[in-house]
Amino acid sequence: MTIVLSYRSGRTLRVVVCLLLALIAATGCSSKSLTPEQEAQADLSACDAQIRKVVADPARADQLVALTDEFNKLGWQSIASVTEYRARVAALNSDYDATREDFEALISKQDAVREAFLKKALALREQMTALTTDAEWEQLKSARLGALENGLKQLGS
Repeated sequence: MTIVLSYRSGRTLRVVVCLLLALIAATGCSSKSLTPEQEAQADLSACDAQIRKVVADPARADQLVALTDEFNKLGWQSIASVTEYRARVAALNSDYDATREDFEALISKQDAVREAFLKKALALREQMTALTTDAEWEQLKSARLGALENGLKQLGS
């Protein structure tokens, strides 16, 4: 009986150790952080898959995927523009000889860039909503919000 108990205890210990090692390995793999570009690509792939799942008509789904891709590229361009603007403001702010006119010119330029972005973004959104029903748009909301949140994280860093 002691031999059987020892055998079972040893076997149980080996199983527990193997499970712990597997858990540690899985945790190590999942803790690798993705670059913002990798996260964006993963978000875009998830969004594309969701679109193809929700929108039954393949032609509409293809159009919506293309518009979504264009919308996401526009978002990344906007993030790059804001990042560049921040750097220019910081450089201008550190320049002791910068004038009010220098700041006003920089702000005006950024306002024009932002206005152009908004026009393009709203035009794309209108095209996207025209391709979907209200129910489809609602079902696709979670994928869009996830992509937006990751973009905002990127902008905040």
